[in-house]
Amino acid sequence: MEEKIKKIIWISGRCGYGKTAFANSIIKEFEEKNKETCKLEGKDFVNLLVENIRNKNPIENFVFYFQSYDLLVLDDIDYYLLGKKATQKAIKEAIQKITNNNTKVILITQKRARKLRKLKFDSDECFYKRLKAPTVEIKRNLVKSWLRVERLVIPEEKTNEIINKSNNLFQLKGLFNQISFPTKENRINSGF
Repeated sequence: MEEKIKKIIWISGRCGYGKTAFANSIIKEFEEKNKETCKLEGKDFVNLLVENIRNKNPIENFVFYFQSYDLLVLDDIDYYLLGKKATQKAIKEAIQKITNNNTKVILITQKRARKLRKLKFDSDECFYKRLKAPTVEIKRNLVKSWLRVERLVIPEEKTNEIINKSNNLFQLKGLFNQISFPTKENRINSGF
């Protein structure tokens, strides 16, 4: 039996676990295939929908606009929906209508779907992915890539210190940014 491709991906996880980076990699794949993408903060999407409802604009206009994209990404959608069951239900209905035209949707939240019960989708239409803390390997690869981009070389001990002190990707990037180097000219092979 052939499995149905899901039109909605729900990415959840704590702050700094790589949810937005993961979604951005999917956006990049779509754009490399010349697909149209739209990434919005969750509050902007919610505000647009609520404004359309208040102004008694047909929901079809709202839906049609977002159906013009191949991929719609809604970042931090949970912040604006906790405890707002009617709004969750309206957002769910709008997303279901948007995906009827083969538009894919990615929802990014810190909260699990069970905390947003009226927004939760059936498992046949939505793939749920909960991200966990980044592994040492992931953090090491990120630091190496940042060093390449910045054309920097630092001692392995300093790399390990940065990796071991960070619990998430925000902390990792912050620690990386705190590294001080003597001069721009001595960035390569400075050892600092």
